[in-house]
Amino acid sequence: MLPLPFPVVVLADHGLLGARLVDVAARVVAAGLPWVCLRAKQADTPSRTAWARELLGRSPDAFLSVHGDPEACAAVGAPGLHLPSTWPDVAGVRRRLPGVLLGVSCHTRRELEAAARAGVDYAFLSPVFPPRSKPLRGEALGPDRFREAVQGLPLPVLALGGVSPERLAEVAAAGAAGAAVLGSLLAGPGIGPRARRYRDAALRVFVNDRR
Repeated sequence: MLPLPFPVVVLADHGLLGARLVDVAARVVAAGLPWVCLRAKQADTPSRTAWARELLGRSPDAFLSVHGDPEACAAVGAPGLHLPSTWPDVAGVRRRLPGVLLGVSCHTRRELEAAARAGVDYAFLSPVFPPRSKPLRGEALGPDRFREAVQGLPLPVLALGGVSPERLAEVAAAGAAGAAVLGSLLAGPGIGPRARRYRDAALRVFVNDRR
């Protein structure tokens, strides 16, 4: 199992950022959050490949995960790939790309267990809190249900959904290995200062406090 590159991963979402996708992702990396997951659900492989190459060219220190596109990941030599839990053959992707940090988005304990059996390196579990990036469908897990879902799993799970810098300690106490962030970081102005707050909180909660 490959180690996480940083306790916080930023979901650079084309649906939210549009033409600002690469620029915002580069600003986040420059502010101290190196792990970026490029997510463009409505785009094609050539577009994802072009954006990934542009980001890596602008931010050579970035740890880039490509969302939902093994072909684009392989084309640019990205070190990470992230898949939805509905991906038809996660284990097959694991065999094809053994050196890539592989993650899966999950919403239930059953999906987490399936991801672990497929040999992924980590998983997202969401929504922990109501997200800022989209309306909440159903009910947020909250820290207690998150803890129940991840207890005893053989892989690290990152909390997704409404995780502010101030909530990193709360999700860590519930068993999270880190957090994935989207709207709480990228929605609105002041992305650089918010990214630095996430960086400082992540280092304090997931690095310094666990030495």
